[in-house]
Amino acid sequence: MAHPSRVKSKIAGGIPHMPFQEFTASTLEQLLGELKKAKIPDAEIEVSESEDGRHYACSKTLVNILVYTSRSIGEEQDYKDLIALYQYCSDCKNAVRVL
Repeated sequence: MAHPSRVKSKIAGGIPHMPFQEFTASTLEQLLGELKKAKIPDAEIEVSESEDGRHYACSKTLVNILVYTSRSIGEEQDYKDLIALYQYCSDCKNAVRVL
């Protein structure tokens, strides 16, 4: 289900999905491309397989996509703020923004 434009305009930081929004993504690369295309300010994207997380519908391992901002505070200290978390099932082609 698509969100009305008035809701999309209020999405924080340019993230293209609302929290808990479930949607179809044909590939992980497509989802990553959509996130990069959104040009979220100061964002970095990290991808990792979930060790314990399984998709309830098919029991396959989920892929976690973390979107966070990263800033250097000092020479050796970085500040990271998680602004979005997605989970993706490559078998079902389903993705959901969890946070």
